[in-house]
Amino acid sequence: MKIPRDGVEDPLLYEIMYFSPVELGDERYTNKLYFQTDIYNRTWPTLMADRMAHQIEKLKHCEMGIVAFDDEFRKTHREAVIGHCKMALAYLDAREARIAMKLCEQCMPATKSSEPRLQSDPNAEFDFLRIIALSNLACAARRVKFFQKAIDALAEAKSLCLAGGDSIQQHPLLIALTLLNLSAVLGDIDHDEHGLRWGLEALAMLYNLFSTLELPETVQAYYLSLACHNAALLNVKLGRWADAQELVDEGIEFTKILGENDDTLRSKLITIGAQAKHVPEVFLSEAVNALNGWSQERGVWNLSFWDFTMSEVKEVIRVLQNTLTLNKIIIDQKDDDRRYDTAVENEHLAELMKAVVECHCMETITISGIDFQTRKVWRRVKKRGFLETRWYASALNFADVWGGSQTPETGQYQGLLASLNHFMKRVAMGLLVVGNETEGIDLSDNGINLTSITMLVRALCKTDRLARTRPCRRLILRKNDIGVEAAKELAKIWDAAELPQEEEEVSSDGEGFADEDEEFDPTAEAPERDELQGVTALDVSENGDIGDEGFQAILKGISRYNCFKVLTASDISLTAAGCACLEGLEQTRLDTLILNQNSLGCEGVANLCEELSKCTRLRVLELEGCGMKLEGAKALRELLRHHMKLQEISVANNQLSDAGAIEFCSGVAESSLKSVNLAQNGIVSDDASQSIGDMMRSCHTLLKLVLSGNCFDHLGPSHIGSAIEHSRVLTLQLEEMGLTADSMDDFLDQGAAETQDLQELTLNKNPIHDEGLAIIAESLSIGLKNLRLSHCGLTSGAQAILLSLVSLSPNLQRLDLSYNSLGPKGCLDMVKWMDQNDKESFSLSFLELSGCSLGDEGFQLLVPIMGSLRFLGLRDNGITSAGLQGVMSANQMVKLQTLDLEGNQIGEQGLHALTERFQKEHKRSLWNPKQLTSMIDLVILKNNDISAALAASTEAFVKIYNPLMTILW
Repeated sequence: MKIPRDGVEDPLLYEIMYFSPVELGDERYTNKLYFQTDIYNRTWPTLMADRMAHQIEKLKHCEMGIVAFDDEFRKTHREAVIGHCKMALAYLDAREARIAMKLCEQCMPATKSSEPRLQSDPNAEFDFLRIIALSNLACAARRVKFFQKAIDALAEAKSLCLAGGDSIQQHPLLIALTLLNLSAVLGDIDHDEHGLRWGLEALAMLYNLFSTLELPETVQAYYLSLACHNAALLNVKLGRWADAQELVDEGIEFTKILGENDDTLRSKLITIGAQAKHVPEVFLSEAVNALNGWSQERGVWNLSFWDFTMSEVKEVIRVLQNTLTLNKIIIDQKDDDRRYDTAVENEHLAELMKAVVECHCMETITISGIDFQTRKVWRRVKKRGFLETRWYASALNFADVWGGSQTPETGQYQGLLASLNHFMKRVAMGLLVVGNETEGIDLSDNGINLTSITMLVRALCKTDRLARTRPCRRLILRKNDIGVEAAKELAKIWDAAELPQEEEEVSSDGEGFADEDEEFDPTAEAPERDELQGVTALDVSENGDIGDEGFQAILKGISRYNCFKVLTASDISLTAAGCACLEGLEQTRLDTLILNQNSLGCEGVANLCEELSKCTRLRVLELEGCGMKLEGAKALRELLRHHMKLQEISVANNQLSDAGAIEFCSGVAESSLKSVNLAQNGIVSDDASQSIGDMMRSCHTLLKLVLSGNCFDHLGPSHIGSAIEHSRVLTLQLEEMGLTADSMDDFLDQGAAETQDLQELTLNKNPIHDEGLAIIAESLSIGLKNLRLSHCGLTSGAQAILLSLVSLSPNLQRLDLSYNSLGPKGCLDMVKWMDQNDKESFSLSFLELSGCSLGDEGFQLLVPIMGSLRFLGLRDNGITSAGLQGVMSANQMVKLQTLDLEGNQIGEQGLHALTERFQKEHKRSLWNPKQLTSMIDLVILKNNDISAALAASTEAFVKIYNPLMTILW
């Protein structure tokens, strides 16, 4: 290393540094060139040697009193010895180590006096001169591998340096450099323990010295990095890896100050560090570059070419914890055959992902080609397209993520990791869980099995989270490869969950019992959301290999966490045997249990009901498609009679038939249910429908009833209709029940016309035709808010009836008339009435007209109401570009949240008309923000005659000229 001469003013300090690896000015280099001339090159410097011999003789004369030992002699003698040592160093620099060694040996008598009076004279500086000569001798001897000679010389030099005890006479820098040289030579002969002692002593002295001594920063950094390198090397030889790693990291920090002028110290430190950290040398070099932003692609570190050993993972974590420049990491590990204990590997991967999320400068992590934002892992980073990568991309307002900016309730990752190998799945799941900011995580359809689920469990159990992240409370694992063993592993997520203390339930009378008549509040006893650490809701549906044993294992895990609330396990091959023992559930806050599509049979349902009777907090129970018959219905009846907290139950797609329905309804009549689903149960008879009517009258809490798919006998609709007036039902779903106009007449003539409570009626796939619609318009117009009449055989002759329905239904908000043959003018009267009346006269904002054969004419006739609706569904209506052009050219307000035009025949001309219209509207709004302008937030144009190229160019255009509009292609 070379620095300017004026960097050091102290002459003594200059002389000490001259004989160290630091070059001050040009003197040393000039001397080297001088002694490489033809006179001195590879030859003994006779004249110079004779001068030194003469000086030694003069010293002897001083000892005998022949020559005065005055200041002039001292000065001359010192200059002669120093000059001779500089000559020896010049030969050493010129790779003539043997000549240098002989020159140092020649001047040794000049560095020591046999006369005590002279030797003890402090102004003579014999010890200083001898230390310089001995150090030079040691360096020359070491160069030719005369290690013992070097050690003997440095041992004597060390003794001279430390001779004064506490009152050390020599300069601290000279002592430190001498000890450092001794340490290095001891390491050469494998006396590592002894060498390390003096190496650390030298390092400590340098630290203390530089806190007071004013030296150029680069010089201090050079000496310290040199000492760190020496100590680290000795630690590696002794197998003290942690100490070596610390010294290497410290030394590399010092080399930052040196820059390019580091005499390859950085690469040497990296070589030692690679051995200490058990990583490849090139990997550590990349790590150092990534840490300091020295790589060619600044801020990016591609880890795809490395093995991802535990040592490499630890180094990556260290880099992430200390870097200020790294903003992207790329990981794509193809080797799925891991060589480490899974639990240990998962622990390190979890720590790695925590470091990724915690790194302040990190922006993106790419895992097998999938980009994640480290601060918002739930957002999908959008790959740049052609237009976004060209020179004019800076002028476009492209979004680089999918979705909105608001944190969703549940992070959606369905199928995102399906193509990844299991190791990369573990890496990705660690990131998604450790960096989670949402209430829940949906990992459905990702091929998660026993191998990869271990990482999920480890990450979920990790308690040391960042303040901005949240624990996952809702976990969705539908359609994965979870079997029995994976289920047992999954059950471990509740092992580490902290159990909040139960609050004592005290009644108003102070006797320590809760008031049973008080309405159940599921959050009343639960701790605050931020206090909950474990998963409180789990969905493992459609994992057919879980079976009874896996289900029991999951229940065992759940029972250890008393805050658990929701379990969804549909279609997991559960049988009656799996429901035989559900111990521990009563200790939890189980709120919802969904076991649809499992072959429980009557026995399984009976076992389940017996156990659920102990779960006093249960509110929702779904047992759809479980093969339930009469005996199962009886078991449910008893459960409903005694479980007054249960609010929702669904037994759709079973085989209750008439007898089972009667038993079930008798239980509902004595319950506090709010919602009942009896769809697709083969209920036919009048007795069964009468029982349903009685249930509606008796259960005063019932608000929603689903009877779809049950084709009642001729008196059935009358029994149901007569009960509506005396019930509190707000939502009634009667899909695909074979209802006709006559059935509707029977249904509504029995008192329904008198009710104003019914708000939602669904009659999809019932052939009621226009006549049935007329009956509905006359009878249910007051309180109705939502009416669904899809596939009901309506025709264009119903336009007057539709007018009557909308005009007489001031509360009707949603109307579904999809897939009826209304034709272009089927809604004409209704549209005219809505156009002629104020918006306060009607509430209709959602109109679904998909598949109604509207064509271009019908589409254009709807323009007058496009300023009052929020949603207009027009799928599969044969609309062409001409129709869209006609709508866009109409001089009327178009203000919709969603316009659904999927499945039509719109091409380039129609798309051009759409963008041109709203470009003008956007410009107008910019000039005058207070002016009312047309706008559509979302336009759906899927499955139209629009090419991918046209869609891409239009997307770019919209981003600039109408950034508030979104088009789905």
